[in-house]
This record gives sequence, structure tokens and C-alpha cells, in this order.
Amino acid sequence: MSKPSVEQIAITTYQKNLEYFQNEQPRVYEKITAFENAVANGYYQEQYELEYKDEGYFDVKEKSTSNYLYGSNSNEYAKALARSVDYKKEDNIFIVSPRFKFSDEYLKKSKNASLEENGTSALAYIIDFINKKLPKNSTMIRLEKYIFFGVGLGLHVKEIDKKINSDFYLLVEDDLELFRLSMFVTDYSKLAKKSSLYFCIFEEENVAKTIMELFLEDGFMHNHYIKFLQTLHQKDSKIRTFQECVASQRHLLFPFHAYFKKYLTVLSHLKKGYNFLDFSTNDILKNKKVLLLAAGPSLEKNLKWVKKHHKSFITIALTSTLSTLEKEGILPDIITHLDPYSYASLPHLKNLKNKDYFNKCIYLFGSQTPPELVEMFDKKRVFIFETGTHFKKGFGAPSAPCVGSTTYLLSLVLGAKDIYLLGLDLAIDEKSGSTHSSSHAHTKKLDLSRVDTLEKEFSFKKSLIKVDGNFKDKVLTTANFYVSIESIIINTKHFKKDFQNIYNLSDGAFFPRTIPTKIDEVKIDKKCKKEDLLERFLKNSSNKLTKEEYESIKNVYYHALKTKEILSNHKIKKYKTKEEYQYSLMTLSLDLTADKSQEAGYLNLVLLRYMQYIYPYIFDFLNTKEIKYDKKSIKHIDNLLVKYMKKIVEVFEIKLEEFLEK
Repeated sequence: MSKPSVEQIAITTYQKNLEYFQNEQPRVYEKITAFENAVANGYYQEQYELEYKDEGYFDVKEKSTSNYLYGSNSNEYAKALARSVDYKKEDNIFIVSPRFKFSDEYLKKSKNASLEENGTSALAYIIDFINKKLPKNSTMIRLEKYIFFGVGLGLHVKEIDKKINSDFYLLVEDDLELFRLSMFVTDYSKLAKKSSLYFCIFEEENVAKTIMELFLEDGFMHNHYIKFLQTLHQKDSKIRTFQECVASQRHLLFPFHAYFKKYLTVLSHLKKGYNFLDFSTNDILKNKKVLLLAAGPSLEKNLKWVKKHHKSFITIALTSTLSTLEKEGILPDIITHLDPYSYASLPHLKNLKNKDYFNKCIYLFGSQTPPELVEMFDKKRVFIFETGTHFKKGFGAPSAPCVGSTTYLLSLVLGAKDIYLLGLDLAIDEKSGSTHSSSHAHTKKLDLSRVDTLEKEFSFKKSLIKVDGNFKDKVLTTANFYVSIESIIINTKHFKKDFQNIYNLSDGAFFPRTIPTKIDEVKIDKKCKKEDLLERFLKNSSNKLTKEEYESIKNVYYHALKTKEILSNHKIKKYKTKEEYQYSLMTLSLDLTADKSQEAGYLNLVLLRYMQYIYPYIFDFLNTKEIKYDKKSIKHIDNLLVKYMKKIVEVFEIKLEEFLEK
């Protein structure tokens, strides 16, 4: 039998890849077949030719210039790139977990701290112990995760995999035609048999983010450091996108103790008999014109207009705007709040001269709103909506990343006909660099010169990115705001009805399917019926639990007891090697999240977010070459881990016991 030719091998490799993509990576398959159809039908002219050189290597020729992608032996180039890959915790690396340094004073204070008020105390002692054990210049034993920014013909992917043998790869390539040529040269189906592959091929930023987020979530325990390689033809934009994903990981945006507080606070409101709003058949704002006031820079610029015309709308205002509105004599109809932390929430109310000024308002508060804030207002006018919990069965739980985007979602779900957005900028003021109006308790001024720079460490709240503007071509925003922008885009797509119109009056970010409208172009109606608003809210709410709802909460309690048992069984195990302990931790994470019922989900999510935070530190410790196996150290880390996980469960258990007592 004759040896297959280079051409035959290339075609076989391509066919194997195509079959693999069709079965396992349908998005990539669709792109490849769409490209081939476009070429076959004359809609697209191929730019490249794949050539096999006499010297025994492949190269890519650009037809228009006759230039070559590699211009030299591509096999040797791939081997050189592989040699450049090292295991040091520096250079070509993403630091995915926050860097913490805890003072002795902080550790002393947090020793007996309540996890409800100081969630970081559940991390501090473990991280501090590891920090003190790790040498300054350490190296990794394995690169469990690796990223290729630029695939080319994939030759360096094969060579680097031979060297590092990672379990997870993210492959990013913006040139679809070039990637298709790589399918003739590199057998991705073979690589997929031993590693989890995430392909980000010719993707827009929002889709690229989703793929990158999935890559981060899978094998999250290996996320402390992630090495990468960038080829010359791949631009920096996708690196910045990945930086944004790192900065906006869910367990960083909403740490375990935020979920913790959310789930426990709702029990307090239920126990005290507050009205919970039912969204299942809710049209409270039907046929109404709503003016939504958030605390972005645009609010301050248009206060005179708001003062003159707010009575022509159902005006909904965030608590962060109240001091500004009080000064101007503007009385909203509905006030919304979401933030679960007293230290962040109460400063907005401290500057009020007369809290009673807002006595006739309706208060629409997220279920995690601190009791001390809720209790400042007339109970008969307070309505709670669940966010992230479903204790009131079938009531719905509208949820978004921030109070502004959540209030927007509420306006949609409650059936408002026309929604006017003002102060929901979700962008930075182009002159001052301000994040919010000047009266906002947590407003910041950012350095506008940071835009378009590829920073070594990306800041979720400070680093700047460009997005489409509502009135301008582009505006500056932060990753923090961008999460809310994405939420508005998604919620508009899913919840906006055909009869609803959304007018964006803010000089900030653009939201698809909304109408950019200058303030002086708004049509003003003289009358807006508001008298029956409170009656509508009362009609669509409940302040009592059904028997089914009560039994469901009991099941949350029983699951907490089972979880304590799982943790106790883990604690008695012994480990002969670091690898044994790693495996045991992975098994523990699976055991703790195995129950997929809704009742189990509350505590499971808290523990998952905790593990997503702390596991990367522990696994990095175990993956450090300079750290020899030390049974005593591993036992100490494990004791601390189980201790704080049990503390989390016990707080749940105690709060649920208190709630269930009659």
C-alpha cells in the first residue's frame, strides 16, 4: 500500500475536524460551512492559499500581496514558540484571583467576626497562611489552563500541547478563513479527546465574552494564574475582552456573602409580614407613561426639566437620587432600592433634610434590601420583590446587576406603555470623568487617559472601554457598567412587548430597541392618573406564606443539615499526596452541588461562589513546584476550609430555624 500524500493527509485531517465541529462545536461548524457556501456562490473571494513547501512545512500565501504568513519554516517557528513557554508565575499571564494581603490587626478582628457582616473573614486565614508559605519567585508544576490568542495554522498549538499537556484550552482566532486553513493542518479532534476545548473564532465581543466566561467557569479551581500566548497577527482587543471577563467573574461581582445576605434577608421580610409583589399577572403600570430617574450624570444636567414635567409621568426614582430630588422639590411616585449592604445604602438617605417628604411614595424594594432601610418607611406602602429567590411560588423574581437596570426591568414587566430613561447613563461623563451625579454617595472621577491602553491588571470599576453612545458615536464606560448594559440589552429582547416604547433621554450608553430622544423632543401630557396606584400594588401582592411555600422553606433547612454531614465526612479523610487532596477537593465540590432542586440551590450557590473564590488559592499552593508535600500544612488548610464552610451552613441553619419557629 502506498503512503498517503501530503494532500490526502490534509483532506483527511480537514474531514475529521469538520465531523468533530459538527458534533461537538456546532457554532464553529456553522461558521465554516457558511464561509464555504459564500465562496461557492461567489459572495466571497478567498484571500489566502495554503501551500506545502518542499522543505516540508505549510505556509499561507496572501493572494493580493503574495506575502506569506510565516515566511519561514512554520514547524520550526511552532517549536520556538513552544520553547518560549515557561511555568513561571510572571510574563504572559493573567492573574485571575484578587491579590490579598491581610494585616495582623485585620486577622485578629476577623477571627470571631460574623460572616453576615464580614464575609471576607471566611477567606482571610486560608489566604494569609498560603501567602506566608509561598516563596516570592515560584513556578507552577502544571499549566492546567492555557489560552491561544491567534491560532494561525495551529502548528504552535500542537507543539505547545506536547510540552504542557493542559486540561483546558481557549483558542481565539479572528480570521475565519485562516482558521479554516488550519483545519487541514491541525487535528483538533485529536486534541479534544484529552482536553476541553473552547473555540472563539471570528466572534463579536458579546459572544466572545460568553465563551470566555464558560472557559473560566469550567475547572474554576485552576484559575489562579492562566498563561497565554499571542501571535503577531492577533490584535489586542480579545485580550482586553478576556481581562473584562476576569474582572467581572460572578463570584467577584456578587461574592458568596452577598448571596448569603440576599437569602437570609428575604426571610426577615417574610417573617415581618411585608407585602411581596406578584409579577405573574401584573399590569400595574398598564397604559402608563413612566419617567425612570437614575443617578447618572445626565440627571443633574436636566433637573429643571424634571422639576417642570415629572407630574406628567409615573415617576420612578432610585434611592440614590432622593437627596437631589428633595432639594429641587421633585416628588417621585415610586422609589426603588436593591443594594443589600447598609454601609452602601444608608448614606443616600443621611443627606435628606426631611424623610417625611417622601411619605406618600410607594417603595419598591429588592428582597435583599437591609431591614434597617426598609423599616425607615411606612410598612403599608412598602412592597418587596424577590431577586434570586423563589420563596413566594410563581410570583417571579426580576433580577439585574444594578438598581438602575433592575428598575428598568420592573418598568417593562409591570407593563408600562412608554418608558423614559433619564440618568441611566451607564457611562462616564466625557468632561469630568464622573461615574454618577455629584450628589451620589459613591460617585468617582476616573482617569480618561486610561482608555485604549492594554493594562497589566484590569480594574472592574476603573478601567475604561468604549461602547456605542446614545447621542454620540462612542462613549466611555467601565466593565462594571457594561455588565448592566448587557443586562438591559438581554431584558429588552426578552421582556419588551410590541406596545411598549422606550425613550432614552440620557447622554450615555446606547441600548438597542430604545429610541434616542433629546429632552426637548419629549411630548408632554398634562394629566397622569395616579390615584389608584397604591390600590393596584396591594391587589397584586401577598404578605403571607402558603402551606406549600412554608414546606419548601423547611426543605431548604433539611438540605442545610445534609450539607453539614457531607462536610463532616470530608474532614475525617487522610491524604498521602497533594494529588490525592486535589482530587478530594474536586469531589467535595461535586458532592456539595449535586442536589439540583430549587430548595438546595440557595445554599449550594453560596458554597459554589465560596469555592470559586478560595479554591484557586489552594490549588495554586498545591501546584507550586517549590512547595513539597507537607501533611501538616494540607491538614491545616483543610481544617480552615471545612471550618468556614460549616460556619456558612450553620448561619443558614440558625436563620432558618428562627424563621420556622412559630
